[in-house]
Amino acid sequence: MNAATRPALAAVIFTASLVLQAGCSKEEGAADASKPAATTPAETTVELSGDQLNAINIGTVGTYTFPVEKEEVGSVSFNEEPTTVQAEATLLGAAGTAEVSSNELARDRALSGTNGISQREMEQAISDDETAESALKAARDAVRALGESDDDIDQMLAVGRIEAGQGIHRVPKWVEANAVETDIPALRAGDPVKVRVTAYPGSVFEGTISKIYTTVDPNTHCLEVRCGVDDPKDVLRVGMLATVVIEVAKPVEATAIPANGVVREGDGTMTAWTTTDRQHFVQQVVKVGLQNNGMDQVINGLQPGETVVTNGAIFLDNMINAVPDD
Repeated sequence: MNAATRPALAAVIFTASLVLQAGCSKEEGAADASKPAATTPAETTVELSGDQLNAINIGTVGTYTFPVEKEEVGSVSFNEEPTTVQAEATLLGAAGTAEVSSNELARDRALSGTNGISQREMEQAISDDETAESALKAARDAVRALGESDDDIDQMLAVGRIEAGQGIHRVPKWVEANAVETDIPALRAGDPVKVRVTAYPGSVFEGTISKIYTTVDPNTHCLEVRCGVDDPKDVLRVGMLATVVIEVAKPVEATAIPANGVVREGDGTMTAWTTTDRQHFVQQVVKVGLQNNGMDQVINGLQPGETVVTNGAIFLDNMINAVPDD
């Protein structure tokens, strides 16, 4: 190729490149124009006829006081708290030892007057008696610390045995609840409890948590919780299955609607239906929290005073999810 033709060839190549770029730009512009513009999803609205309105109930969003509770499975246990029984047994043993030591000291003192016992033996008897009295006092203080009154302790020592139904810690019955791991952080000793058993479905046995044990069962992943409950009619029996409801916090007053006004969708979201004219209904996504006695706490999505479907929300949900006829 000679030098004279090179400029002309360069001009042709440059022109061709411009044409190609222009063509690509037009195609890209056409492609962008064909894309639909982004839009905000429309609200799901349903209009009901007069007959269809008969299938639902309409009401106003209000407030409801929700108890903050944990429900656990348990059973009626033995009447005695093991710690208390052990302390009382120690007290009775100490009382017996103290009585023997006191009798031996009295005998040694009687013999010392007739030179029938040495000074060393006398000193040993005095020491043994003092040790026994100290052990008795310590055992008595331990039982008192567990809630027994001095009168109850004196009665126990007088009869020489542990009397059933005696003292503050002789609550009528003990119930062992099996708390699941997720509930453990909320539980505290002293929390009020309500116990129900299948044998007496209309009765509620009230009490408190006495002790929360420290070891989780590796098989059930539950923690044992010991509750003392009142049983004024003495109807609970060891081994009865029980439902234990534990109040872990003060009741909460919150926005709420009836549970029949809430629907769980297939993706797990919860929805409710609002209306302003009682004929057209708009689906709203809501977040629910506590549930009690047929009421759902609404954390967000609804405000008190709004008009909503309170019964039959599933009817509206089925209308929008129904498969159309071919």
